[in-house]
Amino acid sequence: MDAAKNTLEFGKDWKGMLNYLAESESLVDVYLCASAYGHADDREEMVAETHGVRIIYVGEDYCIVGPRRPVHSSVIPTGWISMIRIHEDRESAEMVSLVSEEDSDLKNI
Repeated sequence: MDAAKNTLEFGKDWKGMLNYLAESESLVDVYLCASAYGHADDREEMVAETHGVRIIYVGEDYCIVGPRRPVHSSVIPTGWISMIRIHEDRESAEMVSLVSEEDSDLKNI
């Protein structure tokens, strides 16, 4: 994670950063700019296809993301990317419950 942050701080461009994330197989959330969403109804599906993914391939002006190799989910033009959040570890991608197991058991009674 720190190495990924340092690549941008020390002059890597978007393509270099995307290549680094692809090579390290980091789990990321790709946030798109507002113009990427054509119709409002498409937003939920597009978010599902771009969050919790790995960057599989980086082209000249696009990248391909997917849940695992070699299955591809989405092709994203580089100009559509507004931000990338890097998951610190694999556990961070799992769902976390704010209700303790004890409270959960009490509701089932």
